[in-house]
Amino acid sequence: MTPYPEGVTGEGRRADREAPPARPRPAEEFWPAPVPLNYARPDHVPARPQGSVPVICRLVWSTHEELVPARAIRWTVDRVMVAVTAPEARSQDHELLVWLRPQDVYRTIPPRRRPTPPVTVG
Repeated sequence: MTPYPEGVTGEGRRADREAPPARPRPAEEFWPAPVPLNYARPDHVPARPQGSVPVICRLVWSTHEELVPARAIRWTVDRVMVAVTAPEARSQDHELLVWLRPQDVYRTIPPRRRPTPPVTVG
């Protein structure tokens, strides 16, 4: 004897009538690439989160770079782990966790370098 009547799965739904619930989309679907080019993993990773500090991080992709809001959750002397929430995400379910160098993580909007005009000798 089977534990369930014919045609019923162990999940409480009939196999021939109901589709399985939709799975959440992975964070990689929200981003141009799964790992930015400026990703830099440290030699030693802290085991526990160390806080949740609001930051702005610079992510470098193969086609462009962008400044995005994030939360710094772990850090070492020379690396910072940031949690970047996807713009379309409903909650913190879809986050990109990435290790960056401290020069790519800011507490305020960084100043942008202005292009200098070429020097003409005449």
